[in-house]
Amino acid sequence: MLSRDKDYKGKTSARLSALIIGFMMMLMPWYVYGPQATTHVDGFWNCVITGSLIVAVAIIALIRRHDYWPAWAFALLDLWILLAPDTLSFTQKEMSIIHVLIGTVGLFIAFVWIRRVFGRLPKNRRTVKGRTFRECSSSERTLYGLVLVVLGLGYAMAIGYLYMTHSGLDGKSGVSVQDLAITYYGNRSGTRLEQMLRGPMSGMRSEDDLAKIVAWLKSGADEAGYDKTIHPIIEQKCARCHSSKSGMNLPDFTTYAGIRAVAKVDTGMSIQTLVKLSHIHLFGIGLVTFVLGFVFTFTELPAWLKNVVIVAPFGAVVIDIATWFLTKWDPIFAYTVLVAGSVMGLSWAFQIFVSLYQIIFLTYSRQEEEVI
Repeated sequence: MLSRDKDYKGKTSARLSALIIGFMMMLMPWYVYGPQATTHVDGFWNCVITGSLIVAVAIIALIRRHDYWPAWAFALLDLWILLAPDTLSFTQKEMSIIHVLIGTVGLFIAFVWIRRVFGRLPKNRRTVKGRTFRECSSSERTLYGLVLVVLGLGYAMAIGYLYMTHSGLDGKSGVSVQDLAITYYGNRSGTRLEQMLRGPMSGMRSEDDLAKIVAWLKSGADEAGYDKTIHPIIEQKCARCHSSKSGMNLPDFTTYAGIRAVAKVDTGMSIQTLVKLSHIHLFGIGLVTFVLGFVFTFTELPAWLKNVVIVAPFGAVVIDIATWFLTKWDPIFAYTVLVAGSVMGLSWAFQIFVSLYQIIFLTYSRQEEEVI
């Protein structure tokens, strides 16, 4: 019986993942529709029933660890998640997209689960216990500790920059979901110039200047009004940075043609900008996540917890960047950007603090002391 338990130990992660997907399906109507979730009958009951069935299957799989049928049942339910939008003719595009995302992830988990059931992944794989900080030399500990400190400071600076560039876009202090939506989707009721003046550039102008510029924008933002009213303000308050002579990669507000580009209705970041930022973030954040995860592998923690904390930021950054494009399409996905970014940040923080704690306070192993 003991050997059979060992054989089935490896499928726990798939069962737990299925449980999470089930709860996600159950909560999805409130995520998409908000308080009016129950009024969308088709989408609401489909999510609740399908999610409840997945939760039930996952719980049974956790209790009856030797049964194979839950893996197949989970796969069929995920297939239904993918087919439901067309079959039930969903009218809400957000609901359809989320169904596709969850269904795709669920089918991948089901594939791994079923593949394990058929034995294509070895049941008794030889495992080698990795080193921990106890076995690391003082030089290695110093190196890993300094890397964590520098990357931690870098991430703190990134959070500060994120706050300064996103705060106040909705006219209120602090960073909110609405600020994220405005960044990618834009403020379709106003212009980018007004958004900038109310947000990141609010400390660079007076209330009187703001009133004059907003009045000019609402009157049609014509060239005559620019020459008479706006240009003097630009020369006095903005030309130091927003001019071709400054050498900065900023819009030139000293000419009507330059300011006209930001005096149009704000549609958020362009697709070209999103693509450029996406490849920079994927390369940069991917490398940082690898370094933090590598150092974190030396911690003395349960293997399942280490795996979750290592995998979480990789998945979060992919979801985060993917939902930039979805938010550009529909602002409701700004909530997903916030959640994914928070998961990545919390995972990094956990890796840094736990690793630093064990680097400083974990004593060397007896074997290491004998060698020294």
